[in-house]
Amino acid sequence: MDYKDIVIKRERSLKEAMNILDNTRKGIVIVVDENEGFLGVITSGDIRTAIINGINPDSSVEKMMNKDPFYVEENNENEILKNIEIIKKFPEGGIIKIPVLNKDKKVVEITSLIINIDKKIKKGLEEEKSVKKVLIVGGAGYLGSVLSRKLINLGYKVRVLDNLTYSDLSIKDLYNNKNFEFLNRDIRNIKDVVESIIGVDAVIHLASIVGDPAGSINPQKTLESNYFATKILAEICKYNQINRFIFASSCSVYGATEKEELIDENSKLTPLSLYAETKIKSEEALLNMADSNFAPTILRMATLYGYSPRMRFDLVINLLTAKAVYEKEITIFGGEQWRPFLHVEDAAEAYIKCLEAPINKIKSMIFNIGGNKNNYKLLEIGEKIKKVIPDADLKINKQLQDNRNYKVSFDKAEDILKFKPIKEVEEGIKEILEIIKKEEIINYKDKIYSNYEFLNNINID
Repeated sequence: MDYKDIVIKRERSLKEAMNILDNTRKGIVIVVDENEGFLGVITSGDIRTAIINGINPDSSVEKMMNKDPFYVEENNENEILKNIEIIKKFPEGGIIKIPVLNKDKKVVEITSLIINIDKKIKKGLEEEKSVKKVLIVGGAGYLGSVLSRKLINLGYKVRVLDNLTYSDLSIKDLYNNKNFEFLNRDIRNIKDVVESIIGVDAVIHLASIVGDPAGSINPQKTLESNYFATKILAEICKYNQINRFIFASSCSVYGATEKEELIDENSKLTPLSLYAETKIKSEEALLNMADSNFAPTILRMATLYGYSPRMRFDLVINLLTAKAVYEKEITIFGGEQWRPFLHVEDAAEAYIKCLEAPINKIKSMIFNIGGNKNNYKLLEIGEKIKKVIPDADLKINKQLQDNRNYKVSFDKAEDILKFKPIKEVEEGIKEILEIIKKEEIINYKDKIYSNYEFLNNINID
């Protein structure tokens, strides 16, 4: 393994060492003296633990490095074999980096070993995942509960912070999973946030009071949860060198457009609700925090649909499909408004793409997340539901309508993230129809399935 890109002089800061770790994905940094002599190693875990314990991120690496790491001498790899039993005690799948030193105690190579499940050792792996443990803030929600499962299935360790406004039914089956950890905490509480970030490599921030109607119920709480809490969370992550920070924004920031031209990430923002305004202010705050290390990424999400363990029927496609089944009626208000749609499973994949992308590729970037082919007029959505559920009447109400109107370009995410949704709208409609037929949903009008109806009937302090 070429080691020169992971060498740092002893007087350099912990923050500079973390920059190397984030960008090289090699797992360790080699600390040397002014003559390139080997002094020790330091890892992201070492750095974050030091900061949590009160060490300033600008302190020198020499103070916090491991001064007695395992290393071998050049042409004497038998040393590795002598310590094989010690090495086997490392966690399964763990990658061990071993410096190889010459007679002058200078690094000439880095040997990389991985411990397989059967405790066999494989040599020669140069790169490891820079993200192993993820904090999902709002991980019990509509998108978060889907994303949590996907990450666990991919081998990530997942910690969820959620205040369980809508109960824990969406994640209850994960409690006994060894790669899942749950914290029933509130993002508005600084102590809760500080405790939640210990030991994680990345943060996905999904928590907020979601939706235009829900955000209007208690404006002060909406500001606290959607904007002020976002700033606090990001500042804590930045100080603690958790630099990969992915924020869920919304395409609702585009508000209303008169033309049918595609809107991209540089288009004018015309928010029509407090919810959209808090997303814009949060985006601005995050981008202003970015520095040489802290790398926020903003995902402006299309309107979601489809089945989730935390089901919602206040989303256009889900709601209209349920109405078509139960009431034999599909009522469209207006109908000519454009809106982009995205299946919740595809949405989760976009966050995974961000976790696995090189950090400099997504740093301070805004991405619209959806697919160009899934821009539809609301009337077209009604027609698609009618096609799947033909005995429902399609009705158009021109007097009342949602003024939001945006047709969005998703070229940037497809080009840079290589993200392209797989699910079609028709699949989502059939999916909702199927869960209703199986009686997995007894009453779609139950308050628990609507953010607005639920929050409007409880005290959310």
